[in-house]
Amino acid sequence: MENKLKNILFINTGGGIGDTLSYLPTINYINEIFNPEKIYYYATLENFWFEDKLLEYKPKNLIELKSFPNHFGFAINHYFQSKNLIKNFSFDKFDLIIDNQTRFKNSLVYKRIPHRYFITPCLNYFMSKPFTFMKKRSAFSLRVVDYVNKIMGYDKKPIYKVDIPDKFLNEAKRLMPNNNFIGFSITDANPKRVKSFNTDEIIKVANFYSNKYTPAFFIERKHKELINLLKQKVKNCYIPEEETSAEFQKPILVTALGKLTKFNILINNGVSHMLSFSQNKNFIFFNEQSEKWKPANDHTYVYDCKVNNTKIDKLSSDTIIEILEKN
Repeated sequence: MENKLKNILFINTGGGIGDTLSYLPTINYINEIFNPEKIYYYATLENFWFEDKLLEYKPKNLIELKSFPNHFGFAINHYFQSKNLIKNFSFDKFDLIIDNQTRFKNSLVYKRIPHRYFITPCLNYFMSKPFTFMKKRSAFSLRVVDYVNKIMGYDKKPIYKVDIPDKFLNEAKRLMPNNNFIGFSITDANPKRVKSFNTDEIIKVANFYSNKYTPAFFIERKHKELINLLKQKVKNCYIPEEETSAEFQKPILVTALGKLTKFNILINNGVSHMLSFSQNKNFIFFNEQSEKWKPANDHTYVYDCKVNNTKIDKLSSDTIIEILEKN
């Protein structure tokens, strides 16, 4: 595999902002290794985040694809359509296709698209080209990186870097003019999943630190009931999003704010992925599956409740504080 590839197809079968941001360190790595002219990015759920909420994170050579069938790869008839999709492009094959998921049926469909090289962790990379045998690690962010490192003889890591526009950096500094803040993110997009703390216990944690720091909660305005409760119960409670205009209410501002805190206390949600680019110390509390979803960087501390035989909504404030103070 050469270290200069022109056209790369990157397939994302996830849907949310957090899923998209979790791919970005791998895309940054691919850009550094192969220096492609274009990365064609396809999200099967057709959430074009890089054209909207995540525009500021978008690599300059990334193009979001809109020419593939809906939910491409999930229907049997897609297998027979794959080869013809290349007609939508000015070349006859991709130099590289990256399929980061592990569903065999999907990988069969994606591999039918004309290509020179193909990477998928499905079946422990058995379907990849060139072939190599290696066991797939649980860590989502390392699947492609592990393969390329082995094939190319590198020892590199995913790249957690984003160039934050000055206007967002300046707004973050206006909102947090000193370094006496600690960040909190305690809301999840899917309320049916148990992924967050008991509210009363995390309020106790915030109050424990409130004499020394200002607790800043990264929380969208739509969570009105919770915001009102935090304002009532947390001493010096601060909601940055309430103090800024609609122009700045984007994920990139959260990344910028996360750079200015002493540290951040998070759950496994979209904000934790935004703050993975902050280059700051982040404590992420997982209910389970931390090995799969944790950021592969050097400034994240992870606590997995399932590994420790508990659940995140059962953690007491004393336990949370003990974990924070020890690390």
